[in-house]
Amino acid sequence: MGWDNVNLYLLILLHMWICSQASLVVDVNCWWNQALPVVENVAVVCNTSAQGSTDRCELCQLYIIMHEQTHYLPSACANTIKTIHIPVASEHLVNIDCKLVCQDNKDEPCRVTGRGGYPPFPPSRPDCSIEDLEEGDIHCSWERSNEPMIPTIYILHWQDCDENVNSRESDSENGVIKRAEYMKNTDIGVWVTAKNLLGSAQSEVSVFNTGYITRPDAPYITNHTSQPLEIFWEMDCEMLSFSDIKCQVQYHALEDKDWTEVDDYQVTFLLEEPQPFTEYKFRVRCHCGEEEVMSHWSTVYSVRTPPAAPTGQLDVWTDCAPNSNTSSCNVFWKEMPPSQAKGEVNYYVVTLKLDNGKENKLVTRQRRDTDSQHPDENGCHQLRHFPLQPGVKGVFVSANTSMGMSDPTFMAFPVMAQTTPEVNLSVMGENHKLFVTWSEPSQFSESLLEYVVQHMSVELPHTPCLNWVKVNRTQRSVTLTGEFRNYTAYNVSLFAVINNHSTFLKSAIAYTLQGVPPEVPQFHVKNISHSSVTLMWIPIPVHESNGVILQYSVGLNETKKVLTKSKISGVNVSSDRTSVQLLELQPAQQYHAWVSAVTSTGEGVRSITTFSTTDEPGYVTPVLLAIIILLPLFILILLFAFVFLLWTLSPTWCFPKIPDPLNSKSFKHANFQHVWPGYCSTSESSLKISELEILENLAPTTPTHPSETELVDEEPHQKQRDGIQRLESEKSKSGSVSEHGGWTKDYSEVVDTDEEEEGGDGEEEKDEDWVEQNCVSDYERHFMPS
Repeated sequence: MGWDNVNLYLLILLHMWICSQASLVVDVNCWWNQALPVVENVAVVCNTSAQGSTDRCELCQLYIIMHEQTHYLPSACANTIKTIHIPVASEHLVNIDCKLVCQDNKDEPCRVTGRGGYPPFPPSRPDCSIEDLEEGDIHCSWERSNEPMIPTIYILHWQDCDENVNSRESDSENGVIKRAEYMKNTDIGVWVTAKNLLGSAQSEVSVFNTGYITRPDAPYITNHTSQPLEIFWEMDCEMLSFSDIKCQVQYHALEDKDWTEVDDYQVTFLLEEPQPFTEYKFRVRCHCGEEEVMSHWSTVYSVRTPPAAPTGQLDVWTDCAPNSNTSSCNVFWKEMPPSQAKGEVNYYVVTLKLDNGKENKLVTRQRRDTDSQHPDENGCHQLRHFPLQPGVKGVFVSANTSMGMSDPTFMAFPVMAQTTPEVNLSVMGENHKLFVTWSEPSQFSESLLEYVVQHMSVELPHTPCLNWVKVNRTQRSVTLTGEFRNYTAYNVSLFAVINNHSTFLKSAIAYTLQGVPPEVPQFHVKNISHSSVTLMWIPIPVHESNGVILQYSVGLNETKKVLTKSKISGVNVSSDRTSVQLLELQPAQQYHAWVSAVTSTGEGVRSITTFSTTDEPGYVTPVLLAIIILLPLFILILLFAFVFLLWTLSPTWCFPKIPDPLNSKSFKHANFQHVWPGYCSTSESSLKISELEILENLAPTTPTHPSETELVDEEPHQKQRDGIQRLESEKSKSGSVSEHGGWTKDYSEVVDTDEEEEGGDGEEEKDEDWVEQNCVSDYERHFMPS
């Protein structure tokens, strides 16, 4: 026994430790009744469900705090839901808080959800029937009267003849009473209660005999007659007479959506005054004899009434080129609806009244020309169009059916007003619709017949795809519906019809849904200077902009982080501009320029280009200044160095002493002709050569030499006798004068050889290399041009 007490004590301690360590998460949901007036206090109902240790729930208390008022829930256990009604002002509903207080004074997690709702209204009286005789269960259904917006349960109650009440909950609008839960052929009462945290409501009681609630099979509509329109059906009621059958009939025309219901019919129904050439739909349900449950609805039966002569007129409109005559117009008309055509349209008749008084009637068949027309997805309703020819002054259009011709419709020709009327036109797009409003033109308010609002997709070219709506003269607004496409521009135009003529008033571009615009095309720069630039671009076309361009956003980003006086991050430009000039830029700076389009949806993709500003006028960079100063100096140094190297390293024969007459080919030629007569041209034999006297100042250590060299002009016959002797003497004496590199020669005088009597001594001092030279050298051309 001792060990048993020890084990029990240990279990209690372990349980207490587990409870102290276990976490408890509490979910609190609060609702308030939105049906009560706001000015009064409303009842907030909270329910809580705790998830955690159930043993610890007794030790904790949940408090709901609203507007400094503390309320507590009786319990916070995991498997139970407790509710408490807390009155609080409606303006304090958002200030809901909670706190979970336990014995150990620890706050545990607590989640609060608050939402408004409504108490349920009384449901409809339940409709009960036995669907299957073999099964025998009673199926009851009902309808809710309002939307509580919070979780609501339904309780199906039934009471037998002994006043015993049974019930069953359901989360939907139907319930089942099992065959074992009721007695056959006895009267019972059935009702439904709807209940949520904000309240409850009960339906009316439905009393019936369980032996007469079997649902019969649905009737079957067999045939009909056209004139008059009458339908017939059959109902299986186990050999009962027609008088014991009670039926309900519902019908509607094809254009209508709501059913029209009539009672107390047996096996036939006659529709009085049906519309001609109109499709009607019928359905029937019945009950047999004492059966209180109606059958299900029969299959829908469709009937088209016979055609009749058309009524009304066609909806005709015209589209003309701006500032043109009637020969550039197209006539349009919409398909005549069946309610006016009263039959199938075979063809249309276009009657043209010409200027010469004649009439031409043209026939167009009733068919959709899919090759030349745009599909209906573009919103086109007209079937045919007809181009006008010159000389037409009137157009009438009629529809022909098997029962006759509709009244002709006169087309209102457009006329150009002398002055455009002042009209305010506004077009707003939303949810695939265009809302158009305008003001009344005061110029012709009395003679105005009607307005015409025309719309056309800008994306499509000028084609026979046109839409319009005719509006009464007293209206100032209209809603355009159709297959509008998102991000597509539509041109909405307003016309006024005056005395069978139409006048254009105003137009606007609109979108049913706008998007972000695309990238701006052809963005480039122009007129770049040291402090400014002009940015240019091409505007986005209307059919590509995805919305109305509100403005263009333009900006610059510097590639180098240089502080500027006025840093440009972005400017907004009007949507009708295609360029902007930016000032106060830095010279010799590279920039990234960008432009983007903006719609009501947002900014589009940015177009980016790069450019560099020029240098400031009169501004020379340090690098350029160094190049300008140092480069000529460097070239000059290289030139002096080259000349010095050439002087010091080259042989002396490259630059003999100038102007030494011994280097003259004329002297050599004159002496050499004595040896080789006819070596040079004979025209040079008559030249008179002057003798050049050379004075040489020798160095102190140099011996003194004769200071003269004479050249004597000899006769030609003497040159032949002494040629060989002179050549040998020249070879022996060559270089005696020219090889004195240390001499400094001064030129004293020039002596004419015609006046000199002496000769022969200077002729022996000739350079031995003279024979290898040409007759005339650059020396003579420069120093002795004559």
